[in-house]
Amino acid sequence: MPEDPDTRPTILIVEDIVFIRMMSEDYFEDAGFRTLSARTAAEAIAFLETDPSIRYLFADIHLPDGDDGQKLAAIARKRWPPVKIILTSADMPADQVRLPVRGMFVPKPYSLDRIRQTFETMP
Repeated sequence: MPEDPDTRPTILIVEDIVFIRMMSEDYFEDAGFRTLSARTAAEAIAFLETDPSIRYLFADIHLPDGDDGQKLAAIARKRWPPVKIILTSADMPADQVRLPVRGMFVPKPYSLDRIRQTFETMP
C-alpha cells in the first residue's frame, strides 16, 4: 500500500551557521512543518527546482562562498512566485535590505514564533 503523501507545509531554511539552522529545523518541525535546509544559495535553488511543495523560504542574507540571500530571494520570487520569503541578518540595517515584492525582513536576533506568525499573515 502506498504511503500517504506528506501534507505538512514545507519550509526551506537557508542558513550557514549549523546550530541556528538546526534550531530552526527543530522549531518548525515541532510547529507542524516539513523542513528542508541548505547552507548555500546553490543548495537552496536545487531544492526549489526539485521540490514543488516548498511554500516558505527563510534565508540569511550573508551566506558562504559569496552567496547572497537577497539574490536568492529575487530568483525565488521570479521563478517560484507563490513562495513566501523572509530574509534575516544580524548586521544589515532593514533600510539597506533589497526585498522582492511581498518579501519581509526580520533582523537577528529573532523569535522563531515571530517568524512563523509572520509567514502565516503574509499574503
